[in-house]
Amino acid sequence: MRSSVLPAVRQLLFGLCLVFGTVIPSALLAQNASISATTTFLVVRHAERDGNLDKLTKIGEQRSEILGSVGSALNVQAIYSTNTKRTKGTAQPLATMSDTKIRSYEKPTTDWIASLKRNHSGQVVLIVGHSNTAGLIAGLLAKEKTFDIAYDEYDALFMIQVSDLGTQSMRLRYGTSSDGAASADPDKMGVIDSVPVGK
Repeated sequence: MRSSVLPAVRQLLFGLCLVFGTVIPSALLAQNASISATTTFLVVRHAERDGNLDKLTKIGEQRSEILGSVGSALNVQAIYSTNTKRTKGTAQPLATMSDTKIRSYEKPTTDWIASLKRNHSGQVVLIVGHSNTAGLIAGLLAKEKTFDIAYDEYDALFMIQVSDLGTQSMRLRYGTSSDGAASADPDKMGVIDSVPVGK
């Protein structure tokens, strides 16, 4: 399975480097004190589930492996998931690769979002949610933004970067295309949205 995961990871990382050039390893940021700390949030919906059961399908397990490789390459330092098997199963490969504990969260609130920004300044954080919460979380992190996720869309990855200079957000895809990907607005894919400080 590992050999099939690597091309997808390389493609996503290459795209990030081309389109989202502000993805800077924290080690490089530390070398220049004049650069403000940039916190990067990766927000996804859980991978494909087995009908109404609270477990991942084989395709969902493969997607979670790809997410694990992407998160590992981006040096994710904190992982959050709701307390369901499908969300924890989506986060588990990265947790194993990075030897990072999965932290549980309940309903996303503005206070919780503020605590994430405060407690993880300068870090890369993965948050796994649901079709009705992942877009909400990404929107709260990105400020004044809303992100819609179709009920059958599993490949959306929202990247939000927060620094003293403002907030940037981008909607990406990872892994194989899911059915719901066709319903997403193609004009919004890979587009960086910026919210300057003070907004």
